[in-house]
Amino acid sequence: MSNSSQIKSRKEEHVNIALNENVRVKGVTNGFEDFEIVPTSVPDLDFNEISLRTEFLGKTFDAPVLIAGMTGGYPRAEKINKSLARVCAKLGIPMGVGSQRAMITNKDTLATFNVKEEVPDVYLIGNLGLVQFSLDFGLSQFDEAVEGVNADAMAIHVNPFQELCQPEGDLDWRGAWSNFKKITKHSKVPVIAKEVGNGIAWEEAVKFQELGASAIDVGGAGGTSWPKIELLRNEKEDALSLDDPVLSWGINTALATYEATSKVDIPVISTGGMYSGLAAGKALVMGSSLVGIARPVLQALIDGGEERAEKYLHRYILDIKRVMFLMGAETLQSLRAKRDRLVIMGRSREWLLGRKIIS
Repeated sequence: MSNSSQIKSRKEEHVNIALNENVRVKGVTNGFEDFEIVPTSVPDLDFNEISLRTEFLGKTFDAPVLIAGMTGGYPRAEKINKSLARVCAKLGIPMGVGSQRAMITNKDTLATFNVKEEVPDVYLIGNLGLVQFSLDFGLSQFDEAVEGVNADAMAIHVNPFQELCQPEGDLDWRGAWSNFKKITKHSKVPVIAKEVGNGIAWEEAVKFQELGASAIDVGGAGGTSWPKIELLRNEKEDALSLDDPVLSWGINTALATYEATSKVDIPVISTGGMYSGLAAGKALVMGSSLVGIARPVLQALIDGGEERAEKYLHRYILDIKRVMFLMGAETLQSLRAKRDRLVIMGRSREWLLGRKIIS
């Protein structure tokens, strides 16, 4: 099987496993249960006048929600991505696509990523893996990814644990930091440093900022586990066991969000197990600019088409608005100003004390 055919097959397997298997790690949560909001008993505002409009990388969106990049590179992905694009354009929110490596290695898959051909108004975040630039990609491939889909921004994802669990994983990461710097210096669109489910610590978040990242997507643990997905398709004898404790590796989304928003000045996106409007509200109180969700929207789309996906997102956004009302926050800016009304408990408090993020 050719390399491009392997990638195409793998991308389809990923989606099928995500939809049909338990792809979360037992005992691993997004961590927001350790963060409680002190509510206000007198909101002193009109619920109907609450605004969820948010600024991100020079653009204004109707809600602080992002459909995180999931797929592309095989026939079914074209319908999925274009359906998601239509829903996002209707709701006034941005979306991402899955890794465009497949598009670079097989030009015939362009249509599975190029949603703007049908939905020109959607804000689109392209996607490439940083490790590819340590192997066979250069700046010309980066430009091809941007221009091929008319991307408004590019996510450069880091996924060492996923690669470690993948039967065909890329494990030579030498030069990754210098490659990231080359990308940001060269890019004509904003570059987002993105983890895919194991979290970014503040030290790396700060370094990404110093090297030119325009935003950080913390991609914390607690939702879909890409290492587990890879292990479900890995038949090698020495593959990691599905019950190995190392599968809980990573920083949960709440802690990764709190660390990043405490240390960087660029926008932060909270993704990873963000299944409720309450968790989203807590992330926004911490200072996130956007909350990213993926698998639940994909499941809604597969189960009931664009109408059900839109209804899911509408309810999710409405739940964020309800949290804002109960916090007495008429805008997202005023919600973020209430960070001192977060009470940190349990393991998360111990973690943040140990990391000297709080005192």
